[in-house]
Amino acid sequence: MSILQIFKAILVLPFAWASSIRYQKKSEKESYFKLQKWSAFMIRYLGYHLEAQGVENIPKEEAVFFVCNHQGTLDPALVVATSPLPLAFISKKENEKMPIFGRWASNIGTIHFDRESREGNVYMLRESARTLKEGKSLLIFPEGTRSKGDKMNEFKVGALQPAYLAKATLIPVTLNNAYCIDDKKDKNKRLTITYGKAIPYEEYKQYKHTEMTSIMFDKVESNIQYH
Repeated sequence: MSILQIFKAILVLPFAWASSIRYQKKSEKESYFKLQKWSAFMIRYLGYHLEAQGVENIPKEEAVFFVCNHQGTLDPALVVATSPLPLAFISKKENEKMPIFGRWASNIGTIHFDRESREGNVYMLRESARTLKEGKSLLIFPEGTRSKGDKMNEFKVGALQPAYLAKATLIPVTLNNAYCIDDKKDKNKRLTITYGKAIPYEEYKQYKHTEMTSIMFDKVESNIQYH
């Protein structure tokens, strides 16, 4: 972001912080839709135009495991701003301590885990599967870290295990140009997010985890608009 954008963001952050505290006592669903309003507002307020494609592919009443590429810092906000289906994230433990964002993430039921330890990964798998089985949707960035560009990093082994354990529907999600938010010199303000067709468990259960991970990588990558 430019210096001007950072200054503009600072002006409204106290209001987002106060709102996050109020919604600690609300349900995860109520918190999600409030966060959705905040996310959409901030994207517009900072001068970006976000176009969502394929929203009609998102099921309305079933748990979905969203699998998305990771280009920039505000990627979760782009998904929240456009998904009509409430969701939470699978996120590294460090993000839980982030001011404002960490509180909002907790408000919507985000699963924070220590990805450097075996215990942390076991906890993530157990909690993610349980959340999906309860009918709540989750978002994962299987690259594990930002690509900071169009070229995607490899998906982590086991990234789709929660979906297999819960027999949840998969949806590939592709972000384009989201990395420009982190680049002070990038003047491109047009962002896109594409939701691919839903893949029910009955369609992917025939594949091994490694095979399906590769298939999902290709589906996400197929909608990247290389610059």
